[in-house]
Amino acid sequence: MRCWSAISTLVTFAFFIISFAAAVLPVANFGPSKNPQNPFVDMDNSQNNPMTGDSGVPIVSDALSVQRDVSIFSEIVRGLTNHQILDRLEDKGQNTTILAPLNSAMRALPRKPWEDPDPRNNVEGAFFGHEGEKKAAANLERFVKAHVVPVSPFKENEKVQTLEGTTVWWTTENGITKLYPGGIEVKEVKNPVPNGQIWTLKGVVPY
Repeated sequence: MRCWSAISTLVTFAFFIISFAAAVLPVANFGPSKNPQNPFVDMDNSQNNPMTGDSGVPIVSDALSVQRDVSIFSEIVRGLTNHQILDRLEDKGQNTTILAPLNSAMRALPRKPWEDPDPRNNVEGAFFGHEGEKKAAANLERFVKAHVVPVSPFKENEKVQTLEGTTVWWTTENGITKLYPGGIEVKEVKNPVPNGQIWTLKGVVPY
């Protein structure tokens, strides 16, 4: 019961922080691109991207932290016990595309992100004690890795493996951009920062 109580307390506290942050944090410079259904942005043209090459400019970890519509996913990323993913997002030498599920998509999940994708492994007591906590942390990490693409720009029909190992690609048809597998609709593609970009999804990447 200690693990479940700890997780419940953590989630409650996280949602409080999310609500507070959403009320006070600015979102300037991280809004949608002029054409939110056109994810390709030429980030190699530094003259057209005033954020590139300046010292002290925001990076992809900063961009993710101030997106109110994906704040649940953002809090999960920042709360990972394995800091390798966050280190990547803070590394100006590694470009990354974050496929961030909207808060509505996170709330609609049939299971919690720390639960196992195989429901047979989510039996009562599965996440109790030290071993249960390790399983929950590993599941959270796997969930996040499924939404991290180690390239940016992420070009149309380019098949790339997420950090979790799922091959993903996207295409635009009739003005709607969809991510595959699953045909997940992309709501917005945020303005790029020097080391990447945030895409917001109406669903979650299969993992």
